[in-house]
Amino acid sequence: MIKMIALDLDGTLAIENHQILPATRDALEDLHSNGVEVVIATGRRYRTTRLVIQSLGFDVYAVCNGGALVKGPEQSTLHAENYDVTPLTELARELDLTLFAQRDAHELGGADFIIDTGSNWNDATHAHFNNNSEWAEKADLLASEPAYLVSGAFDRESALNELAREIASRFPGIYNTIILPLLDSGHFYCEISPKHIDKWHGLTKLHEHLGIEAEQTCTVGDQLNDMAMVTAAGHGVAMGNGHEDLQKVARFICGDNKEDGILDVVNYIHAINKTHAQAS
Repeated sequence: MIKMIALDLDGTLAIENHQILPATRDALEDLHSNGVEVVIATGRRYRTTRLVIQSLGFDVYAVCNGGALVKGPEQSTLHAENYDVTPLTELARELDLTLFAQRDAHELGGADFIIDTGSNWNDATHAHFNNNSEWAEKADLLASEPAYLVSGAFDRESALNELAREIASRFPGIYNTIILPLLDSGHFYCEISPKHIDKWHGLTKLHEHLGIEAEQTCTVGDQLNDMAMVTAAGHGVAMGNGHEDLQKVARFICGDNKEDGILDVVNYIHAINKTHAQAS
């Protein structure tokens, strides 16, 4: 039986303004009431993840910050993995990029993320700070709190590709880098985390907590940062609007996220669980 569905947010579950399509919301609530754990698995920080959970209408577990942070339905922190961003800050400054580092502000208090003041900010960095000024802080990352959940930078795709190459060359086997497009923007975002951190890593912490196996998990995503969880789960699904490389490794491809594509996955889960129940 499938006992868990883990859903990416942007491009998968969420549409504009952190909303969920009504038919998708109702189907997930029904699935949840029938014993399937609905889980969010996102690169977002927890504060903005909560906006989608509110649209969902019932509290759920959430894997945030690309797998570094796991939160319970009652908003407690079940697991958090921090690391020192000092070497990455030094490299970013060398390449004239601005690093920002995220933290578990919901648990610790203070800012959600710190933006480094040691380099010149580009338009995307300024926009990100201005749009999140209530939860952001400017600071010298070389002189501030050493432990963060995940770090990243905004810039042109070519500049971030150079950053990723330099990270791989100077720190082999230490960090993951994933470059993602910013929706409705000419900029991209490079997410940086310790090598072992991805959404599947966060989900394994939930598996341990809930007593659920990988084979009993269905994961759904649309971008390359969903690759680990889509390939590792017993039932990995790619969105119809998803990256072609993710679609190639998925068990099946559902519909578009703006056209209730998640309903295909819910129907699939119901069919699998019905067959299992009849067989037993």
